[in-house]
Amino acid sequence: MPDTSPLAVCVGEGLVALVPATAAPLEDVRTFHRSLAGAEWNAAIALASAGVRTAVVSRVGDDGFGRFLTAELRRHEVDDTAVEVDPDAPTGLYVKELSPRPDGSVDGTMRYYRSGSAASAMSPATLSASPASELLADAALVHTSGITPALSDTARAAQDALFDAERGGRLLSFDVNWRPALWRGREDRGRAVISGYVRRADVVFCTQPDAEAVFGTSDPDRLRALFPEPRYLLATSPRGAVAFDGAERTDSAALDVPVVESIGAGDAFAAGFLAGVLTGLSLTGSLARAHRIATRALASTRDHVD
Repeated sequence: MPDTSPLAVCVGEGLVALVPATAAPLEDVRTFHRSLAGAEWNAAIALASAGVRTAVVSRVGDDGFGRFLTAELRRHEVDDTAVEVDPDAPTGLYVKELSPRPDGSVDGTMRYYRSGSAASAMSPATLSASPASELLADAALVHTSGITPALSDTARAAQDALFDAERGGRLLSFDVNWRPALWRGREDRGRAVISGYVRRADVVFCTQPDAEAVFGTSDPDRLRALFPEPRYLLATSPRGAVAFDGAERTDSAALDVPVVESIGAGDAFAAGFLAGVLTGLSLTGSLARAHRIATRALASTRDHVD
């Protein structure tokens, strides 16, 4: 019997992350561990770990890194059938540079090698091809981020097509994920593009630094006044989160857990909240689930939960 539970589809770039075995300058590191990365792919794995039927729409290269990424999706029970394989362009990757902190955690800095990647060639045709079109038609939720439109003109066109499509009750979730390096030289344009997507989404996630950089404020009430359109608006910081469901506001503190490294925790938080919404939890319950899943990403130098 086919699975009729709600389907979440994550649309965006997958990357291979090379994570140093030790926290040190890259020139001193000899060993790296390979891992899956990419905001929407991280979110997909976290959604699947929460018991949500999940699929990814994206592109990878016809190379070992691309095959590794799709195998990782399958290992985490995420549907990879709508991940196109590009015969020419490579799979993108980034190298994480780790710096030790006095409290025992580490800071991570990403060094990207994604120019001309297969994922940057995403386009509206990626969404209209089978089986992506069937998955999107069946989806109860589609999740994407502000990274996709910054990758290329065709990727932005794909993002526009997602937002322009008839939703038919489907929720559209958007994580701001401001990446200044991707918008370099066109920052004002990027801020306008991101703001436009925020106004058209049903669920919006934004961190304190991203809110300051893109909207000029991280005050949750001011953000809600600026963007009354999304049903759910979540403003997050290391201290916790403020969530709005329409006019309802709920504040929640972050869980007090040991932190190894924070990259990817926002993707896990978003996935936890979305899993709560899809399974009918209250705003408070969805926030609690978001915090619980985020703690799993904080416990390692991987970008995704495992």
